[in-house]
Amino acid sequence: MSTKKHLKFDQQLVVEKPYPGDSQGAFLLSSSQLEMVLLRSAQHHELNAEVWFSAATAGPPGHVHGGCQAAVLDEVMGSTGWAHGYGVVAAKIDVAFMEMVPVLRQYSMRGRITSIDKRKIFIEAELFDKEKVYAKSTGLFIVLTKEQMDALGTNR
Repeated sequence: MSTKKHLKFDQQLVVEKPYPGDSQGAFLLSSSQLEMVLLRSAQHHELNAEVWFSAATAGPPGHVHGGCQAAVLDEVMGSTGWAHGYGVVAAKIDVAFMEMVPVLRQYSMRGRITSIDKRKIFIEAELFDKEKVYAKSTGLFIVLTKEQMDALGTNR
């Protein structure tokens, strides 16, 4: 895991990258544009995260680009699936942007599996701080078959 200069979190709760990914890193978990860490949750089928956005993530001046928000929410939803034993990929995600997100601040995120229907895993996530929820997402994720996992070169 890269050094997290801006994030404050309980090191004992850290979940290392739960999916195989590329050997060079993980899209957002190893980004130079933001800092992000996944954290265990005491709740069933849930995963927490902390994120800090650099000024380079801005879309509107001083605020995080909506695409960046969607990406971190997608990362948390997919990671939630993988962390709970489901090797998933996104089939569809929907994001609701509720408030503009100022850059250069730390935020919390939570991913939660809401239902499972054979290979379909429904997951939701939110980006928030102590005062408000900034964005919410819902997603349909599909569990990869053994053949698909093997084609990716995974050992899961």
